[in-house]
Amino acid sequence: MLGTFLFRIGSFGVPTMGACVLVGAVLAVLLSWLLRKNSALDWNGEVVDAIIYAVLLGFAGMKILYWIVTPDVFKTAFQDGVFRGILSLLMEGMVFYGGLLGGILGVFLTARKKKRNFFEFTDLMAPCFCVAHAFGRIGCLLTGCCYGVAVGETTQFGVLTYGGACAVKYLNGTMRLPVPLFEAIFLLLLCVALVLIFRKETRLGTTTGWYLILYALWRFVIEMFRGDAERGKFGPLYTSQWISILILAAGVAILILSRRFGWKKGAPFKVFHEEDVTVPEPEEKKEPEKPEEPEKQEEPKRVDEQEVEASARAEAENADDDDGDEAEGESDGEFGDAGGGDAGGDGGM
Repeated sequence: MLGTFLFRIGSFGVPTMGACVLVGAVLAVLLSWLLRKNSALDWNGEVVDAIIYAVLLGFAGMKILYWIVTPDVFKTAFQDGVFRGILSLLMEGMVFYGGLLGGILGVFLTARKKKRNFFEFTDLMAPCFCVAHAFGRIGCLLTGCCYGVAVGETTQFGVLTYGGACAVKYLNGTMRLPVPLFEAIFLLLLCVALVLIFRKETRLGTTTGWYLILYALWRFVIEMFRGDAERGKFGPLYTSQWISILILAAGVAILILSRRFGWKKGAPFKVFHEEDVTVPEPEEKKEPEKPEEPEKQEEPKRVDEQEVEASARAEAENADDDDGDEAEGESDGEFGDAGGGDAGGDGGM
């Protein structure tokens, strides 16, 4: 164990935790630059902005959650003056889950501002989070915080009693389980796995989902072997274990949604951008068409029976008259011919 400061020059000292976090941050930025070719994001104009927002809000989140779970720090912080009290509140004590939530908020704000898919950023930055977190845990090991159970101490739920395997001697002389070292190794292995997923998987949200699931499972288990009870406990579980359950559920939901909607790299994420959400225009109300009226057929005219009989009688009478006229004409012709013959005969005599 090195203690609070990495080294001192007179009254000036370099904080151990600060140095480790700085190294982790630089390596995380370098990794994001190496992974930029597998992302649809512009590294200079988009990724760098996301990193800045994530770091600022992540640091604020770590401090705020630490103050929430350990409110007693305010009772002794200002005993040596206001200035030293503010420095101690800012430099001492951090909770990673607060930094994770703050970092996610920073990435969300960047994605919103750049009008890009939220998971474009988180998939790229998930392996980078692991690198920065791993070096932060190395800082915890060197300063002696976030320590594990002591030799002979029973773990949470009375699962087992620590027998001293891989024990590390802390500054107070106590032999403890080096939980921060185990977590740093796990985070580096998780970083490698996430890089492979990120480079192979084209569906957005997959890398983010697996990061949340795997780390939440690990964190829930490793919390049982920690011995720093001042980190906060609600009911049977520690604060980080309750948060791990929520993080696990979020990771599962992201994987399901990613498979359901098939988000692709470079495609817009319609949930976060109003211009991508198309609202169908209401259809014009059409008046119901009136059924066509059938054409009226002309009713047959009624013919009076008496008129029919009268017309028939008239036609019959006309026919009789025509026959009578013809008969009279024939008889006149016959008598005329006979008379002419007689006269001629008389003259020859």
